[in-house]
Amino acid sequence: MTWRPLAAPAALLALLLVTVTQVTGDTRVVGGHACVPHSQPWQVAVLDMYKLYCGGVLVAPRWVVTAAHCTTPGVTTVSLGKHRLYAREAGEQRRMVARMVAHPGYDPSTKDNDIMLLKLLSPASISDRVRPIPVASCLPQPGTTCVTSGWGATTSPEVTYPEGLQCVNGHLQGGQDSCQGDSGGPLVCEGTLQGIVSWGMERCGQPRRPGVYTKVCRYARWIHDTMEDT
Repeated sequence: MTWRPLAAPAALLALLLVTVTQVTGDTRVVGGHACVPHSQPWQVAVLDMYKLYCGGVLVAPRWVVTAAHCTTPGVTTVSLGKHRLYAREAGEQRRMVARMVAHPGYDPSTKDNDIMLLKLLSPASISDRVRPIPVASCLPQPGTTCVTSGWGATTSPEVTYPEGLQCVNGHLQGGQDSCQGDSGGPLVCEGTLQGIVSWGMERCGQPRRPGVYTKVCRYARWIHDTMEDT
């Protein structure tokens, strides 16, 4: 996805609000590292046919949370249980998306309410590699270490993409950030889903210009009600 600099809506959570620790390892995600394989079992790849379009997060066997701006132009499928996105792996699953439910207040010009639910045509089979994550009902405490993950660009502004899933904590000094292709993916704090990658500057990882995330706790009731009623 192409990111643009926009005014930060009130419903978004910037990493400026959360103090995070620096990770070590190879330069990935923009300054991150390869995740321990299958350590993020809620991670979903949202695909336009067979091409990566966005990230997503499994929150129930039949439901994925992603960003509202991640509506694909073609046939939407999701891939679960993956580390190396384009390799055959034991335990991987592919599901068709039966319905997309964007938040009714989503504004594409400001990215307000940038959150969407994907209902799968058939439920995911829960395993050690495919597992939902709880949705946060309140914000994390200052100083909490949070991790975002995805198969998005590992360099910016000239983009290159990784083979395996990448993890990053984020850092206000720059050099560590989510980037193009990570939209819709998770920001996980202490085992709960706190954020969805929404937008950032065109050049990722700039000092004091962190990526911006949809504040998931604000939408916990909407998520639960939608899953029950749809």
